[in-house]
Amino acid sequence: MARQGKLKSGFAFAGANAFRVDKIVSVKELMNSLIADYDLATA
Repeated sequence: MARQGKLKSGFAFAGANAFRVDKIVSVKELMNSLIADYDLATA
């Protein structure tokens, strides 16, 4: 929801490095990216 601009219905947060963000991704996309990176690093 927050990704679609509906901040009252969704959840959004930012830390000290928020300025480095260039896009908003879903949790599913984030997890898939982390898993793919892990698989590459451990191959």
